[in-house]
Amino acid sequence: MKKNIPTISLNEFTNQEISVFHFVAAEDNNALYQKTPHRRDDHFLFILQKNGYSKLVIDFKEIILTENCIICILPGQVHYVIFVDSGTEACLLAVDSELISKENRSIFEENYFDYQSINLNPTTSHFFNSCIELVEASQKINTSSEVIYSLTNTCVCLFANAYEQIKVSQTIISRKHIITKQFKSLLLQHFRTHKSAVNYANELHISSAYLNEAVKLITGLTVSYWIQQMILTEAKRLLYATDTTVKEIAYQLGYDDHAYFNRYFSNLEKMTPLQFRVSSRK
Repeated sequence: MKKNIPTISLNEFTNQEISVFHFVAAEDNNALYQKTPHRRDDHFLFILQKNGYSKLVIDFKEIILTENCIICILPGQVHYVIFVDSGTEACLLAVDSELISKENRSIFEENYFDYQSINLNPTTSHFFNSCIELVEASQKINTSSEVIYSLTNTCVCLFANAYEQIKVSQTIISRKHIITKQFKSLLLQHFRTHKSAVNYANELHISSAYLNEAVKLITGLTVSYWIQQMILTEAKRLLYATDTTVKEIAYQLGYDDHAYFNRYFSNLEKMTPLQFRVSSRK
């Protein structure tokens, strides 16, 4: 009986903290879909799709990648491929979480709840590709770690900048914007123990009313909504990818009363946890 979601570590297929992979889809992709679909990584995965068409599922949301398209998959997100067109080419950059700066991590975490692919113009896409190739080349000629880390950080910054531009175009940077970013970052760390706006407001040393006001202004949704979505997402991951009982899942998510958790999930998802497990595995 599977109790935990398989976590893929960089150490399982490379002894490096940074790895570059090249993917070209063959005409017969059956082997690709036979790999374990419900998994998550312990590292950041940056994808640049140079051409073609593919579909990924990340935390039960379908993501389409087309020509000159990028996406970042964060540690912990359950993901798998559902379709890749023949001839599709992509570069994948896997980076140990410890090498991601606090500033860049904050940008990626802000997009954790509304992650999406980003289309680049051909010139920018070529620049991204060149930077990733420099990382790979620096490893092959055995340059110093400092050079490799610097080149990798450049690549990560390019991805972070692309995601940051989405937010910059949507809102004016303000104190409330900063508070919302801090709240989302804390939510990823503490959703198993912090279940109310008061908990997060205390962490940020502000009132719960001001936290709610800031988050509602920036996202259009309440603190309670984001807390619910984080709990619901992790519950779905565990229901889909493990055979853990609902009672055990409730306990893992910080609920001593599994009957309450069952009602909580059912009210949000409009089906019971066990019904979700069956429907998601079809």
